[in-house]
Amino acid sequence: MYEDYDEQNYYEPTIADEILMEYQQKMKDALLETVKLEIQDIENENVRLKNENKEYKKRENDLSNKERNLKYKEENLKREVINEFYKSNIGDTLKQYLEDCEVWFADTEKYQIPKCGLCNEERKLVAIFPNGKATKTECTCAKLLNKYVPSLSEITEIKFSKKNSNYSSERKFYLNKTYSPPNKSYNDYYDYDYQDFKIYHVTSEFNESIITLHGDKKYGERLGFRSKDECQKYCDWLNKKNESN
Repeated sequence: MYEDYDEQNYYEPTIADEILMEYQQKMKDALLETVKLEIQDIENENVRLKNENKEYKKRENDLSNKERNLKYKEENLKREVINEFYKSNIGDTLKQYLEDCEVWFADTEKYQIPKCGLCNEERKLVAIFPNGKATKTECTCAKLLNKYVPSLSEITEIKFSKKNSNYSSERKFYLNKTYSPPNKSYNDYYDYDYQDFKIYHVTSEFNESIITLHGDKKYGERLGFRSKDECQKYCDWLNKKNESN
């Protein structure tokens, strides 16, 4: 026996259903194509980013290598400059200091004029009064006078000092030399104030420029000469100047 077919359960797709199904399929295909394109774009972007990352890493490595090379060159240059500085500048400077380690300056020396014929052996003038009393006074020839004579001065100290600054370009180094007159007793230093003794300029000859420097020097400062003969000319000029005064 066959069951009766229920016509009400059977559904025949309409034209609208077919259009809708076709539209859904096209939308599905379009969406799939869009997703495929987006995936392709993402893959392409990923490839591009990987390539850029490789390029950045390569540049970074190149920059690191250049930085290391520059630091190496900088250290080499610094060593070369330091070596050159010690070979030339310091050497030349110390050479000059060694050449001028002994200089002549105008020192003062006490002396007496030749004894006159009016005083006794002690350079005293003796007067005897009618009552027999005698009195003695110092003769003018007994007076101690000062004259300038060449004297040798030596470097006793070379001091290396540095002036600091917040700016590297303003940092400076100095070499200072200290002269002192030899063979001076405590009284000599006290009487002539040699505590402030300073050779502030060293020259090879006595000329008009030295006369100008003489007028500009401060208390305690002395002019230094590399030869005794030139210093003697300076002393003669000073003695003549004092006589005229």
